[in-house]
Amino acid sequence: MHRRQYLTRTGAAASAGLLTGLAGCVDDLGESADDGSNGDVGSRAGERAIDRAAGELNQAARALDELDGFETPDDVEFDPDEPRSRLSAARDHLETAEDEFGEDRQADVETLRSYADALEGLIAVTVTVTDETIADDIDAVTAAIEEAGDVETASETVGERHAEITGARERFEGADETIRSLDGERLDGLAGIDLDNLEEGAAALGDVVTALETLAASYDATLDPDEGYGALERGRDRFENDEYEAAGDEFGTAESTFATARRRFETGREDAPEGLVEYFEAGACQTQHLEAAAAAFADAATAAADDDYVTAKRRRDDGEAELDDVGHCTD
Repeated sequence: MHRRQYLTRTGAAASAGLLTGLAGCVDDLGESADDGSNGDVGSRAGERAIDRAAGELNQAARALDELDGFETPDDVEFDPDEPRSRLSAARDHLETAEDEFGEDRQADVETLRSYADALEGLIAVTVTVTDETIADDIDAVTAAIEEAGDVETASETVGERHAEITGARERFEGADETIRSLDGERLDGLAGIDLDNLEEGAAALGDVVTALETLAASYDATLDPDEGYGALERGRDRFENDEYEAAGDEFGTAESTFATARRRFETGREDAPEGLVEYFEAGACQTQHLEAAAAAFADAATAAADDDYVTAKRRRDDGEAELDDVGHCTD
């Protein structure tokens, strides 16, 4: 599968079943699975408000659930406007319910507020992982590494993406913690939602955002201007200036950084969703060759410092060959 297609589908696959069993829980806008019999009866206005809140929340959740079933991932589009509008309406209804109910029903109101908080977080994460421009950025970063192109811009791009995805992962953790703190029996009674299904769907979304964060972090380290690609380039410059000891230090730093990034790519590949695997494989391939190149250049610098120019040339040629091989990782 084409990498860009998967990034578009990822949110759908993760959110698929996000609220499995939700279909049928809400037949019409403003209606929930609850008939007003959960807990002590409050005012009629309070009952109507809490039922409508549950209905709006389930409709917001359905926007995630309906992402499932698309056979062509490119066609998957997620528009958060409607579910966010539903959340806003639900919160308004919950304000009314809180005002109308006594203390004995406040736990119901708080349960639905927590449900709303969780959905809000999951929607935000889905927006991030279904952003198809992520694929454009990864393609640009990959091309920069393979073609020794504008690595500085690529580093800035991946750094920004890393920060964005890390924020989404943190947002997911908050939503997941909220879900796990919910009273499942109370939630089921109020909104007809199975907490186990909610947790399972959220976990699938968490797998995707975690994989994307690992991918971004690994590329971020690879292109690091201080210890990654930047160190490799400084080493080559210093080698050209016959600063062999300084060049060797730079190459050693780069080699260590590339080795760490390679291990992260390889480890991340093991747990990555199927459609992200080829991104991890490309990154592992690139860093493997970059690591070998840095090691060869380090040997060349050591040999040149010892006036062993034959070995220095041979190892330098080995390093250049490894750099050439970086360009074939996505062939």
